Amino acid sequence: QSLEKYGTDKPDLRFSMEFHRIDEIAKKSTFSIFLDILKLDGCIKAINVKGGSDLSRKKLDDLSSFVKPFGLKGLSFIKKTDSSLSSSLLKFFTPELLNEIEKKLNMEDGDLVIIAADKDERVNQGLDHLRRKIATDRSLIKKGIYKFLWVEDFPLFEYDEDEKRLKSMHHPFTAPSTKDLEILEKEPLKVRADAYDLVLNGYEIAGGSQRIYDSEMQSKIFKLLKLTDTDIKQKFGFFIDALKYGTPPHGGIAYGFDRLIMLLTNTDNIRDVIAFPKTLKSLDLMLQSPSTVDKNQLKELEIETKDIKEIPW
Repeated sequence: QSLEKYGTDKPDLRFSMEFHRIDEIAKKSTFSIFLDILKLDGCIKAINVKGGSDLSRKKLDDLSSFVKPFGLKGLSFIKKTDSSLSSSLLKFFTPELLNEIEKKLNMEDGDLVIIAADKDERVNQGLDHLRRKIATDRSLIKKGIYKFLWVEDFPLFEYDEDEKRLKSMHHPFTAPSTKDLEILEKEPLKVRADAYDLVLNGYEIAGGSQRIYDSEMQSKIFKLLKLTDTDIKQKFGFFIDALKYGTPPHGGIAYGFDRLIMLLTNTDNIRDVIAFPKTLKSLDLMLQSPSTVDKNQLKELEIETKDIKEIPW
């Protein structure tokens, strides 16, 4: 639901602009770009920028350019002024279809609808960043407001196109949801994880999960990840053996305290609240780290270094 409505698993709820999927409406149009994307299992989503019809053509072009680094080729726009619509899309949609879009997005005079079409991941990522940019540019985010959100039902697995296998979305020790155990082996990509994140104002401030405490279940997860018996024994043998002795159900959560303090102090730069932040080159100015290592230390650890760079201390 979070990805569908906001394109991210850590949405900022201090302002609206939810995403609306308009696949069913677009497939009835004659706009070939939308139709081709739908044939490739893509999606078409739209957001309503209330009062956004005042944006100039140049501003709209800038928004299209803004989303291109996220994989989107461009955006489509529909403005509503004086109870009538204006858009380059009008000739591809019947009046009835346009009326459906108006109702679905609750368009009123002065509104601007922005439409993105591509693969789900690209649309979600592009519109997520665009939504945040518009909210900032149009001063839609009020200071001193804290909107908390628990995000659940993360996928347990994702598919790695390069390696042609499943990979754990978080880590291989996260327990699957008890509601999805029946489809674990048949439809693993539909299985949800028993994991949870706490989100505040668009930032993840805590995250955790329930862990697998049954050795048979853990072995089953490893097999789905295409780990061989040898891999399992070499990498996790001690862990699998330990589970056989009756590990109780357990889980936890970890808070990002520095990120929480960042939000409470009204800064958007986490380096402002870290005691000894690193520079952009990962140098610690306080501890003068990294530093040179004695050759005897390297020899003792059987480590050989090459091309030692001078450290600016």
